[in-house]
Amino acid sequence: MNWTIEQLRAFVAAAEKGSFSAAARSLGRAQSVVSTHIAMLEDSLGVELFDRSSRSPVLTEAGRDLLPEANAVLRQSHRFDSRAMAQFKGEAVKLNISIGHSVSFQSISETIAALSQRFPFLSGRVHIESRDDVWSHVQEGVSQIGVVMGELPELKNSCEMLCLGQIRYCIVASKRSPLARMESVSDQALAQYPQIVFNRSREQSRVLSSQCWEVNDVFMAMYWASLDIGWTAVPLGLAQRIAQEGSMKDLAIVNMELLDLTAANIYLVWNVSFPRHDVLEAFRNDLKERYRRMLAAGNNFF
Repeated sequence: MNWTIEQLRAFVAAAEKGSFSAAARSLGRAQSVVSTHIAMLEDSLGVELFDRSSRSPVLTEAGRDLLPEANAVLRQSHRFDSRAMAQFKGEAVKLNISIGHSVSFQSISETIAALSQRFPFLSGRVHIESRDDVWSHVQEGVSQIGVVMGELPELKNSCEMLCLGQIRYCIVASKRSPLARMESVSDQALAQYPQIVFNRSREQSRVLSSQCWEVNDVFMAMYWASLDIGWTAVPLGLAQRIAQEGSMKDLAIVNMELLDLTAANIYLVWNVSFPRHDVLEAFRNDLKERYRRMLAAGNNFF
């Protein structure tokens, strides 16, 4: 088969307009050209697409069957042309994003969805990584944007950052743990039971227990806590959400009146060498506004 896109356009236009002459006017072509395109398409396919026995051409059964496929090919052709034009004009955007462990991807995903509407040819990579990896990847330009929680190393000339807000921590343990039945826990009480630490780094780690498990994922840490392997400190909003969902039925948020757990800052960092400042600004403004609204509402679910 040796059909062309022009032949498909003529076929679809004739089917939609109801005549070859109307199709020719819509395409800005002579009727003879449209008729020739359709005849050549029929010859290439080996089927008749129109019954020409009446005054106006009528789709045959084969024509009705192939019309949706022709439309699909034309849509894909249009998308191919648009993407090629975007590449030519520099409109195609490749955006790599690194997200730190314990940072919820919900708001970031909503921001990406909003950007995808504004920049139709946006694509890239989103990876959940350790805080140190996020920082190094943005600094080196492997990722253009990073979202991390906790203290950051000294800023390099290649990067800038914005504090999006703070997240409070809480202690979670199994409902079977003695910690869950205490009126209020203290550092001394926590030190008596195994501890689970996630995403440990040189800046973070409040290790109180001599018996310690280290994992690199906050959900694993919470699940292990629900199994009574130990207790762990996690973002309060995340623990509240898991408790409401009931996905970890044995997980309990421990009473912490005697503890002084500090809040952790959430930072948006970006590499200044990223050439699409319009995309970066749109991402930054959208995500900042989402966090602002959640903080104003007292919502820790991020």
